[in-house]
Amino acid sequence: MLLKEPSTTRQTDVLAPPSGVRRIDTEPDARDLAHRVLTPGRRQWPVVVLTIPAGQEEPFGDPHEVKDAVGDLAEVVLMPTSDVSWAFSREMPPGTQVYGGAGRVYPLDHGWVANLALSRLRFAYSLQDRRRVTDQLIHDALEAALAAGLLEPRTNPRLQQRSGTVQGVIGSRALVRLDDSSVATVWEELTVPGVALERLLVRGQRATGVYDPVSRRLDLREALLFTNPSTASAAVAETYGIGDVVLADVAAVSDDAVSLRLLPGVVVDVGRDAVTSNANDTLRGLFTPGEIVACRVADNDPLRLRLDDVDDEEAPATAPSLLPGGPPWLCLPEPEPQPPAIPAARPTSPAPSPSPVPDPPLRRPTPLDMGPRGRVPVPRPVAAPSMDGAPGGMDGPQVIRLHNELAAERATREALARDLAGLRGRAADLENELAHANRVVEQLQTRYRSADLARQRATKQLRSAQSRNENALGMDGRAFLDAEDQFRFEVCCEWVRRISPAEKASKPLADYLLGPGFLESVEQLAGISRAKIVAVVVEVLTDQVHHLAGRGVHQLRAGGAGGPYVRRADGATCWRVALQQDAPAARRLHYWRAPDGYELSRVAVHDDYRP
Repeated sequence: MLLKEPSTTRQTDVLAPPSGVRRIDTEPDARDLAHRVLTPGRRQWPVVVLTIPAGQEEPFGDPHEVKDAVGDLAEVVLMPTSDVSWAFSREMPPGTQVYGGAGRVYPLDHGWVANLALSRLRFAYSLQDRRRVTDQLIHDALEAALAAGLLEPRTNPRLQQRSGTVQGVIGSRALVRLDDSSVATVWEELTVPGVALERLLVRGQRATGVYDPVSRRLDLREALLFTNPSTASAAVAETYGIGDVVLADVAAVSDDAVSLRLLPGVVVDVGRDAVTSNANDTLRGLFTPGEIVACRVADNDPLRLRLDDVDDEEAPATAPSLLPGGPPWLCLPEPEPQPPAIPAARPTSPAPSPSPVPDPPLRRPTPLDMGPRGRVPVPRPVAAPSMDGAPGGMDGPQVIRLHNELAAERATREALARDLAGLRGRAADLENELAHANRVVEQLQTRYRSADLARQRATKQLRSAQSRNENALGMDGRAFLDAEDQFRFEVCCEWVRRISPAEKASKPLADYLLGPGFLESVEQLAGISRAKIVAVVVEVLTDQVHHLAGRGVHQLRAGGAGGPYVRRADGATCWRVALQQDAPAARRLHYWRAPDGYELSRVAVHDDYRP
């Protein structure tokens, strides 16, 4: 049933919303609707507004199905995109309008004026979107009714306590075969806000609730567990111990804290210091509301959580069920397959030509009508019609001119209709691209968090190892009293750290001696760290130095360039390798190469050519 909205109607004069879909066709009625949804206390139910796209006779969503689903819990209004929707939009705050075939639910709580997420704009671009946008509006309307307390238990003789077996979950609905073989439906919106129905029910589960034989809905809210915050907190303390890795979903996130929900009634704020040690991280970039994450219970009294010390290999504890016999209410999502390439914009197809008579009246263009337009085809002039049927007082040229103007207007309308169809198609593509981009962002956030946690763990392990090493060393950081033993120890540690396990067999440390005065030159030469000298010594002893461009290894010549190579009586040759590059008095390492090994001679500055 489609009802006209009388301009004199006042919503406070009635105790229930209209029983049918109301259609608004005048600007005063549209302004009155805007005033009603914006004025607290003048309405007692949510309002669903579905608009008819420009150039269409019917909406892309189904207002009657919405009304059948919400019943007396919400008002359903149908409004064309025209001067009527412009009148409505002018009265509404920025961002809260609706037109062009879209729909929106206005809840009772006026928080949606400042927070548009509480009154989401549901887009529809063609009749192919009918099922989707209809379901979205039903979902939003029932959520708004639940938030407004319109579904609290009321004295109603037709309500019955019934039980049955869940037959399956299909999207946001579950089918339950009652014990008398009749079928009831569980609606996701009438359970736990923000929790998918598949996280509450599973096929074969027994369910007990309040049954309405008129709507055939089975209300399970009285059977829900952990809805009381104090009971839920006690359940968390009994279920999880300190140190356990558990699952939580992200309830909210700011730059410095993330709110994690262990149970619907238990939300814990986790500060930045328990998430990341990277001062450049903002938590908004690491988490997405609704995302499921693993965290660790740091304390139970009061309840504290951490996210910075959970290994990927640690299996989280199984989350509790929110209904008796139900599935765990939280599970880590399976990794998504590689997303497909974003499809190109769909080609525009010509819209069917409108019926020649009667032509719709001209209207003001709306934002959804705007867009790049091709050349408007110019119709060919028509031949002069017979004067027998011409209206009185009109000669042949006038009739021809009117026919040409009519043909031009029809051609313009056809071009605009094609443009509009193309824009609607492009809008649908952009919405799909946005959904895809949001999924990619969530995946990247998860990967970054994992990498960041791995980095933090590695840093902690390194610090722990350094601490153990410091405890093993003396007060001056030395492991040996003898200077040569200490130097050889440092060379061995650097070789162990630097050479991978797979390469240690092929890159062993060669035998070497410390020449007279070598350790003294190491201690006395300023401008170079001992660690750098040790690192280059390892490169020499593993023969890597000849493959590193920055080392510039070469035989030492007596007196510098042009002199003879320096040799010893035993046949050993003296070599020189750079410890530094492009620095004043750059430091060098001198060593002897003999058939049976190496002898480290001294470290010196660039212009010192003594062996």
